[in-house]
Amino acid sequence: MVNNRRSLHFAFGSGGMTRRQLLRRGAALGLGSSALGSVLSPRAIASQDQPVELTIWLNGEPGTVNAVTEILDEYLQEHPNVTITTTFVGSSLFNPTLVPALNAGEGPDVWMGGSGPGQPAAIIEAGHALDLTPYFCELGWNEIIPEGIVNYTSSDGKLWAVGDAVETTVMFYNKDVFAQNDLEVPANWEAMMAACDILAQAGFAIPIGLGGADKWPISHWQSMLWGRYAGPEGVDNVMFGDGRWDEEPFVQASTKLKELNDAGCFGPNPLAELQDDIEARFWRGEIPMFFTGPWIIGPAVQALGDEISKFSVFQVPSPVEETPIYPTEDIGTGWYVNATYEQPDVAADLLDFMLFREESRQKLLESGDSVPVGELNLEGLELPALVEEIFALSNEHRENGTIHAFLDTVTPASMTDVSYDGLQALLAGQMSPEEFNAAVQTAWEAAKAENQHLRPGGVSCE
Repeated sequence: MVNNRRSLHFAFGSGGMTRRQLLRRGAALGLGSSALGSVLSPRAIASQDQPVELTIWLNGEPGTVNAVTEILDEYLQEHPNVTITTTFVGSSLFNPTLVPALNAGEGPDVWMGGSGPGQPAAIIEAGHALDLTPYFCELGWNEIIPEGIVNYTSSDGKLWAVGDAVETTVMFYNKDVFAQNDLEVPANWEAMMAACDILAQAGFAIPIGLGGADKWPISHWQSMLWGRYAGPEGVDNVMFGDGRWDEEPFVQASTKLKELNDAGCFGPNPLAELQDDIEARFWRGEIPMFFTGPWIIGPAVQALGDEISKFSVFQVPSPVEETPIYPTEDIGTGWYVNATYEQPDVAADLLDFMLFREESRQKLLESGDSVPVGELNLEGLELPALVEEIFALSNEHRENGTIHAFLDTVTPASMTDVSYDGLQALLAGQMSPEEFNAAVQTAWEAAKAENQHLRPGGVSCE
């Protein structure tokens, strides 16, 4: 499955220690080869004089320069004996060349990849992914990575990947357009529908932008609405229990999505629109609202400058009366280590340096390229106002629980294919909500029969 979301991730979590605290704790405990058994002290290994070679596959296009590449350069400066070869493999969460390369013994030593079912399961089952649990426990990652993220990067009590971010989705809107049409931020679902109608009458052909031709943007609405109707527990009951996607809350959510479309909120023909075009038209002021994620902010800040202040964000109001708002969250990508790599301690040290060192975390956050999970230290950082608003929105409703932002990344690829096509058919009136959910449930059952779904995760360091 290819997902074209851009690599701008924002993390929310709780708990955390600075790298200095981790190292101080390690020294106090005497962590080393005798203390960790098979896990040697990564810092000591990487500081040795013998040459160490490390190959890394990164998401992005050839020639990419970003915060990750800058941090890798910093690591090399501190460890002149280490040589890192990087290869950029595009934007797909599930790189189709990875498994064949690993099977042939020609794959990377470290790579960025998806953390949902499908390719990661094949990698784990084939023995290609290193069990990172010892490092997770002994380097203090367990005190930084939130439990919910660990659950989606582990199975059988073992950590297979380090989740590097949590992404969210919110409604972006044009403040000037709202003011010119005497609109306030919608406080409830009826107000949002009324805003669509008012904006349409004001001459906006597309009140809420949706690039339906790309399929995956529709699934953002599916994920949010299914979660809002069923709640976090209802979704988890399907993902890890005996629940079904064709149960009434999910059918009601699909019905609500179709109602949005039929009311003209997405314009006359969202299935003919490309997401990149919708995004550009939103920033130009041609589309008043756009439900998407913060990955669109970085390029907009560079392109618009001070004009970015004309835009803001809000949480889509609950479509179900007297129910709370559940913020959407999901992992962006995960970092894996090849089980056959001869210097796994160096690989773990690099991940520690890149994702858990305070200086690295601040660099990642300020750049907008990627943000490691866990508690964020925002002191002294210069962040776009929109970024700060998104943090505030998610934190405001966090106690209600969170729901998936991208069900397409945590459900089997075969189910995602059915969902993508079915969502288009739903909006086109070629499938009823009941038919759509029934098709998704059938695909889910088939995938579960083939063990292609996520298993309950969790790692204990006791």
